[in-house]
Amino acid sequence: PLTAGLVFVCVVMTIANILGCMHMWGLAIDSVSVIQLVIAVGLSVDYAAHIGHNFMTQLGTREARVIQTLGDVGAAVLCGGFSTFLGVMLLALSKSYVFRVLFQTFFLTVVFGLGHGMLLLPALLSLIGPASYRSARKA
Repeated sequence: PLTAGLVFVCVVMTIANILGCMHMWGLAIDSVSVIQLVIAVGLSVDYAAHIGHNFMTQLGTREARVIQTLGDVGAAVLCGGFSTFLGVMLLALSKSYVFRVLFQTFFLTVVFGLGHGMLLLPALLSLIGPASYRSARKA
């Protein structure tokens, strides 16, 4: 439950950061941005959940488990975020409001989702992370 709660915190913080940047950029909360926010929840969960799940399967100290987790799935999560960014990069050149908003919110989703999933979550897990699934079964 603690790892799931920390993943939830990362997702909520990502959405809050996206909304804050949208406000700073003068983007309205309309149907386009709300649809993108729903997509942002899914992508943010994806980035953080892979880190959280792999952390729970590792053995050792919390710090060692974080290092093993980032070694196991860190590159894959980073490549997933980067490929998402590459997939929408051409939308930045569009003159259409819909495509520009999609690009801006996808950009924010990737930056904040990866930031919280690969920087904040591992830091929190190394400080207050729970015992692994394997050590819980042995007890």
